[in-house]
Amino acid sequence: MFTPYRDVQAWYVPSWRIEPKYSTKVLIGNWLEERKKGLPRKYVLTHHEEASHQNLVSQYDDQYNRHGYNPCLPPLRKWNGHKMAWVPEKTDYPLVEPPTNYGLFEHLVKKWTQKEPGVMNSVYTLSYNEPPASPIIPHPGQEEIWPSSL
Repeated sequence: MFTPYRDVQAWYVPSWRIEPKYSTKVLIGNWLEERKKGLPRKYVLTHHEEASHQNLVSQYDDQYNRHGYNPCLPPLRKWNGHKMAWVPEKTDYPLVEPPTNYGLFEHLVKKWTQKEPGVMNSVYTLSYNEPPASPIIPHPGQEEIWPSSL
C-alpha cells in the first residue's frame, strides 16, 4: 500500500498522469475528441460519389419549383406502424437539375439588350399631335387665304 517517495512526488506534479490516446475502436475511449473534429470536407457536400456542383439546388427550390416532383407518388406520406417509418420516403439521392438562379441573369441580359428610344416616352409625348404646317386651315372647297394677301 505504501509507495516510494519518487512515486508520491509524481502525484503532486502538474500533468502527472499523461495517458496515451485510446484506440478509436474503444467505446469509452476518445470518441468525444474524434467527434469534435467532425467529418472531413470531402464528405460534407458529396453524396453517393456525386460531384459537388450538383448541390446548388436549394431545398426551397426543390419544394416550391417542384424539381423533384414525381406524380407517381401520393402527395402525403403516412405513418406505417409495421415499418415504423413515414412511407413513402423521398429518395435520398441529390437532384440532377441546373443550379438555382431565379432567372436574374436572363432578366439582366434582356434589360441590357433592350433598345431605349432617344426621347422619353410619356403619355403626353405619345398622345401629342403635330400642329398643321400652315396657320390657316382651309375648308374643303375653298382656297387658302394667307394673312399677307389680306
